[in-house]
Amino acid sequence: MSYHDAPSLGRRLVRLPGQLLLALVNATALLVIAACVLSLLVLNRVDTAGERIAGNLTEAALARLQVSPGEFKARIEALDGKITTLAAQLSDPDLRDHWEVAQQLKELNRNLADIRLAAVGLSAAGPEITDTAFEQAGDMLTGALYTLRGCETALEDSEPSS
Repeated sequence: MSYHDAPSLGRRLVRLPGQLLLALVNATALLVIAACVLSLLVLNRVDTAGERIAGNLTEAALARLQVSPGEFKARIEALDGKITTLAAQLSDPDLRDHWEVAQQLKELNRNLADIRLAAVGLSAAGPEITDTAFEQAGDMLTGALYTLRGCETALEDSEPSS
């Protein structure tokens, strides 16, 4: 290539704004792609954290009621069955004796009173459960930030080195 084939300074200066604009578009596209990838990672962590917090809240509520999840589900289904049976009996008064229906109503009222008492207990425990959930979320966020920055956590720093 000879000296005369090379573009002159004037031509290079004329092309410079177009090349600068192309470089800015490319850089913006790379930043948008990086932001999308990071947002997907953060959303995955938030989703995982939400599942973990919801599981902990459910366990805390059931522990407060002192029942297992299967037992709680069985109780609710039994109560639903009793209500359905009672509704059928009340819709056809000739089907059962009124005394038997009255006994079932009393039993249903006792079950509802137990549920109301459990709901009051859960509502009283609400601030405690909320504090625990926020504490767990804060610990998880702190751990994620330490991991992102490549720092050691406070627990690792406090351990004596051998």
